[in-house]
Amino acid sequence: MGIWKMRNADGAVEIYVNAAGDGLVTGMVEFEHKSYTVTGQWAAAGSVKGRNYSAFTLSGSDGRSAPEFIAAAGTMKGPGNAPETISLNLIRTDSTDGLQYGWDGELKPEYV
Repeated sequence: MGIWKMRNADGAVEIYVNAAGDGLVTGMVEFEHKSYTVTGQWAAAGSVKGRNYSAFTLSGSDGRSAPEFIAAAGTMKGPGNAPETISLNLIRTDSTDGLQYGWDGELKPEYV
């Protein structure tokens, strides 16, 4: 389907993923200037009866031996190969200090 490179207004969250036509997603989420390798799935609006919105999920870690994990899910406006906006919900968990942090907001194409 294409590569999505999106970020929020203050740059705290960025996604750079390759969304394949088979529904698989691979790539990177950057949250508060830290990178997480992610995989996931997406479902295109209109591709089956009753699917009115394009939606996706991603999860992964920062790859350390005491990792931080990240999970995100969202919906897209615009075509799947070039979304105009993404509404995203994200959570990060840390295996070092046990803290969890949630974030939600809107992402737009990084390069307009």
